[in-house]
Amino acid sequence: MHSTFHWKGDFLIAGLNAMNEEEKEKIDTFKLNRFMGKMMYVISGGMLLLFLYRFYNSSLVLALALLLLVVPTIFIAIFTFNFNRFRK
Repeated sequence: MHSTFHWKGDFLIAGLNAMNEEEKEKIDTFKLNRFMGKMMYVISGGMLLLFLYRFYNSSLVLALALLLLVVPTIFIAIFTFNFNRFRK
């Protein structure tokens, strides 16, 4: 089912844009897009907490915000560094 469904967010993934068409065909873009979408929800939650920190001035809120911003970013860099996880 998902092999015929094309996501609209492919152009947002820089590493995928750098590949030629032959290499892109080897990548399961559905899995990659789904993974990146989930990670963007986590990072957005961190940004929301960072916004709320301005109103509540709680060090706990700041710590959670930074945790939700830094850890997923590092995880994304390590997890997607090698596209073997997303090969067809």
